[in-house]
Amino acid sequence: MFCYLYLPEHDTAMRPGPLAFFFCILLSLSFRQDTPYPQGHFLLPVDGQPRLSGTFGELRPGHFHSGLDIKGYLGQPLMATAAGYISRIEVNSGGYGKALFLNHDNGFTSVYAHLGHFSPEVESYVKSYQYARESFEIALEPESSRFPVEAGTVVGYVGLTGYSFGPHLHFELRESGGGPAANPLLFGLPVSDHRPPAIQALRLYTLDSDGTALRTAPKAVRGNRGRYRLVGSDTLYTDSPLTGFSLKAFDQLDGADNMDGIFALQLFIGDSLAYELRMASIGQKAAAYYNAHIDYAAQMQGEGLFHRCYRMPGDASPLYHGGNGAVALPPGGVARLSFLARDLAGNTARLDCWLKRRPQAQRGQQPLYYNYFLPFNEASIIQAGDMYAYFPDSSFYEDLFFDYQASLDASHGVYSLVHHLHDGRTPVHGYYLLAIRPTQPIPDEARAKTFIAYCNENNEIVNCGGAWRDGMLHARLHELGDYCIMADVVPPRIEALSFQEDMRLQAAVQFRATDNVSAGAGLEKLKYRGTIDGRWVLFSYDEKEGVLEHLFEKELAPGRHSLRLEVADAVGNLATFEGDFYR
Repeated sequence: MFCYLYLPEHDTAMRPGPLAFFFCILLSLSFRQDTPYPQGHFLLPVDGQPRLSGTFGELRPGHFHSGLDIKGYLGQPLMATAAGYISRIEVNSGGYGKALFLNHDNGFTSVYAHLGHFSPEVESYVKSYQYARESFEIALEPESSRFPVEAGTVVGYVGLTGYSFGPHLHFELRESGGGPAANPLLFGLPVSDHRPPAIQALRLYTLDSDGTALRTAPKAVRGNRGRYRLVGSDTLYTDSPLTGFSLKAFDQLDGADNMDGIFALQLFIGDSLAYELRMASIGQKAAAYYNAHIDYAAQMQGEGLFHRCYRMPGDASPLYHGGNGAVALPPGGVARLSFLARDLAGNTARLDCWLKRRPQAQRGQQPLYYNYFLPFNEASIIQAGDMYAYFPDSSFYEDLFFDYQASLDASHGVYSLVHHLHDGRTPVHGYYLLAIRPTQPIPDEARAKTFIAYCNENNEIVNCGGAWRDGMLHARLHELGDYCIMADVVPPRIEALSFQEDMRLQAAVQFRATDNVSAGAGLEKLKYRGTIDGRWVLFSYDEKEGVLEHLFEKELAPGRHSLRLEVADAVGNLATFEGDFYR
């Protein structure tokens, strides 16, 4: 394993000290010796040399990636990674789509997601249950003796189900019993990687004495093959006693050009380790603090996903080691900084620079407009006219200068003021409570179909739910932004994609179902029911495409038949398609 070190020709003082090199070596060895990850127990679930399109811990919009994405082709056989038994079977319209969970005798569970099909035995078992429950989406936990498997047993086939946008297997190894997901590459799987990570950009954060970010500035980076430097001067300047950084980086493995995630990130101040991130395992707590780890505002602004190299005041994630990463300097002080990004094969990318604090400290810049101050570690209430908001303790990751405004929207179907809750670029940890009082009379026929509405970054109206209490509509929300009361009285739309009167040569029939309002987190998406001649039939649902598909059963007799498809949205508006066809 080699550490690539950038040594500026013009300044030998930038040469990294021996301790920084020692820590880089130590990190590579610490996961090869005396680890809790059994070596040689698990096999690759695919034949041949795997090509990865996603790595463990990779930053994805809204979450850390909890497994490996292995490229494949539709219908490619997938094998059990070790002996065990099928402990759980899931079929979902989104998420993991068709997924299998296998328990193994060493305390780990392997997960296989986005399958096109299960093995024939499992497929038959699932289909029988779907017809018995009259439901496409199911979650089953068969007895351990029902589906035993040996290492190499074919358990399924590569597909595109759930939120998959190309044929691949999402593969995980988790601690059984609800434990964290572990990095599969720590188990000695033979994945080839001879390329170092790449560093794309750096961001500097001016922090106040409590660690709250007052402003941020991007810093351009150039370099390749593991050696990087700032564009222009190698010295950054700050006027604050505390400064933080974030880094945008990716890794590439052999056989594919996908921009995958890095395994570890370190920040050295001189020879002292100030911050370290390791993507060895991700449990529920680490996953919950994802938005504190990234630069959430940069993501929302379309600038990409940055690893924050300092711990925000309200970030309790267990992923970090060393210090909190914030660089403290006295007036006129200077520090040598080294950022190291590495993969599990030991390939390393390095960025070195200087940070200098100006002799005359300037006052931190607060927002020009705000009307509430919300400490990150206290519960807060905002009550203004027809709006009430309650933020539990630790709803934010740093103190927040909060801006609240309200405005009138005369659009049809809007029954309240629009309440502007700060800025959607500020993340919320968990949820907060919002209650809105209507300012317009709501027709009786629309009252049962009201909801708290949010306009997302794609200008889509999102139904955030709501329950009436004391004349106000209450909801639990996860994002800041603009909210009001709306009603949805428009039924979904059903579009026949392949239905025709003569279906004798067709193996399946497809429809697309769409709605004018998106269902928010925690709300049931579109509900549907399909029948032929009054008997329930299985329609699969691809949520990302909005496509409903029924594969005709062999038992369907030749002749004339009647098909009926009903689709309902989250507030109960119903659309119906009816048609006769021949088989």
